[in-house]
Amino acid sequence: MTKKLVVIPTYNESENIADIISDILKLNLDILIVDDNSPDNTSKIVMEHKEFDSKVFLLSRKEKLGLGSAYREGFQKGINMKYEYFIQMDADFSHRVEDLKLMINQTENKDVIIGSRYIDGGKIIGWSKRRHLLSFIANLYSKLLTFSNVSDMTSGFRIYRLDALEKIRYTETKSNGYAFQIEMTVLCLINKLNIKEIPITFNERREGKSKMSKSVVFEAFPKVLFLSLLRIKSIFTPESLNNNQDRNFGTYYKLFNLSNSTKYSIKISDLFKR
Repeated sequence: MTKKLVVIPTYNESENIADIISDILKLNLDILIVDDNSPDNTSKIVMEHKEFDSKVFLLSRKEKLGLGSAYREGFQKGINMKYEYFIQMDADFSHRVEDLKLMINQTENKDVIIGSRYIDGGKIIGWSKRRHLLSFIANLYSKLLTFSNVSDMTSGFRIYRLDALEKIRYTETKSNGYAFQIEMTVLCLINKLNIKEIPITFNERREGKSKMSKSVVFEAFPKVLFLSLLRIKSIFTPESLNNNQDRNFGTYYKLFNLSNSTKYSIKISDLFKR
């Protein structure tokens, strides 16, 4: 039986974490919580769980370092623990455990499974029209600029095979926020991985405050421009993938990193203030 690990980044999820852990354990999966020093005692609740250190594990970080960073560290810890499949999932019940079961059943001969809100059968419950529009625009923008056939570029509900993560060199990704999922998707496309999208029902979080905002979404937009450069290069000069520097963004990342600057992000966000 293959070893599967659910990696869940958390920040102030004390109202949800115990229940989501219990629900996931019903699928006989192991769980790694990556907590960014939540002041609401999220990590304490995890450590008090009866399955702690047997099927539930905790990676505590000293400060809030971002989503991408949490997954990179979580994947690495899971690799060190000899897991073969890595599941990305939120702690707030926006990702349903019943959908996870369906996704796991589709992993045979697939490198990546993406829980999609934007294919037939997928849907979103509890969002305002404004948030629907924002998500739709971000997905369409990312899809068009990166020549992607993946419908839900920003989905955070995914399963990766170990060899898929190693092939795309996930440790060299640069995004930490909303753009992380887009960056991972582009790397999967460039490396011609076998991706399958499964329709899911995405629910608004059950408890607590959402970390998503307009500024988080819009600061990803300039990063997608740089990701599109790499995607275009891979399409028209595929031999460049043999060059490690080009394959892992190389000089593109020098530009890409500029879009991480606080000053630049604030300017982008300011364009969309009320």
